[in-house]
Amino acid sequence: MTILIVPPIVSMMMIFSFVTTTGRSSAAFSGVLRSPSSSSNPHTNALRFLGTSKRRRMSRGRPSSLSMSDEKEHHGDNEDQTATFGSTYHAPVMWKECIAGLQGCDRYQLRVNKDDKTENNPPHEPVVFVDGTLGGGGHSSAILQSLQPGDVLIGCDVDSDALKTASDRLANHLGSNHESLPLFVPVRSNFCELASVLPKLKHPITDQPILPDGLVDGILMDLGVSSYQIDTPERGFAFMKDGPLDMRMMNDRGLTAANLCNELDEKELERIMKTYGDEPRARAIAKSIFQRRPLHTTQDLVAAVADVTPEFAKQRRFGRTASLARVFQSFRIVVNEEDKVLDQALSEMCPNLLRPGGRLVVLSYHSMEDRATKRIMRDGTLKPTKQTYEKDLYGNLIGPPRPFRALGKARKATVEEVEVNPRARSAKLRIAERLKS
Repeated sequence: MTILIVPPIVSMMMIFSFVTTTGRSSAAFSGVLRSPSSSSNPHTNALRFLGTSKRRRMSRGRPSSLSMSDEKEHHGDNEDQTATFGSTYHAPVMWKECIAGLQGCDRYQLRVNKDDKTENNPPHEPVVFVDGTLGGGGHSSAILQSLQPGDVLIGCDVDSDALKTASDRLANHLGSNHESLPLFVPVRSNFCELASVLPKLKHPITDQPILPDGLVDGILMDLGVSSYQIDTPERGFAFMKDGPLDMRMMNDRGLTAANLCNELDEKELERIMKTYGDEPRARAIAKSIFQRRPLHTTQDLVAAVADVTPEFAKQRRFGRTASLARVFQSFRIVVNEEDKVLDQALSEMCPNLLRPGGRLVVLSYHSMEDRATKRIMRDGTLKPTKQTYEKDLYGNLIGPPRPFRALGKARKATVEEVEVNPRARSAKLRIAERLKS
């Protein structure tokens, strides 16, 4: 009898050939080898097999090879979530993770852990949360479903359109049903000023201060622009539609983007795009804007960028669409002083308004916002500093007191959520606990 010895590499090729010729895909072959800890979701396993580049392409909103029925089954709760809390105004990003972050506060956890069957339990202290960037009320709607009667959610926004839209949507929580539903209180204010505005707030039914001690249990800040603002040409936030070159959050006051483009010199225009957009062609675009003055509409600015930017490039970062997104982002930040507002909110408002054991939940969408959020949560300061965590004999940190303790690292939206809501692609979520002074 003749014994045939087959080299290992050839045997693996034979096995792979057998699997593929029997009608099974290579993804099925990889499924045989996956570890027991792998997800049982077939689409998740397929994504894992396809590799990073394919996942990136799919996460950009391009259609996958799944059928419509597979898509519906795969998205599952994500489509229901978007349908429940999303609206034509805005689709809330990572709302489940945001709600879980807020619910980690001491008062909420005390309520959850308390044995309700025990007699003579003292009444629950009301939980007060703040949605500092109300928008269309998507996150607020989800927060209110997690609260009890007597609890309060304060929704703040500088945009009067956002306040009206959210108030109409959450009308059942405005006070008429306060005995059976948590209370929603809309406030027109920039979130950086809330530490001085909210302690003066009165309950719409009792006329008593909503914050007797001036403190709240949780603050959510969803930074950036809402879908409604982007999709409304009259606001001037989007380069895809023609409209006035405005970009103001408070559209009844302050300078517009047109003012900046028409009045600043080339050097300042270049600095704005470099600082707030990391734009590699900032100098050329600044010169083009200067030569095309006066600019009055969003398409005037688009034309100035198009003059010096190729429509397509080998690297996506250098293409025209990416440059337009960075340029419009840069002017929006300066028009609304978003950097100063965020710095003040993180370093002053949040530490002064949050009670010890409270939670700070921040969703950011570009590096400047995330960098500031990370520094204040980790180091307690917005200035770059070396991480020194020296402790004394009792285990206490040496140095200036830190107002927060970061809870884990930044989280990003899942591939599944990005497919449902493409604008979640660049979001980063950070959560911190307010420490005792």
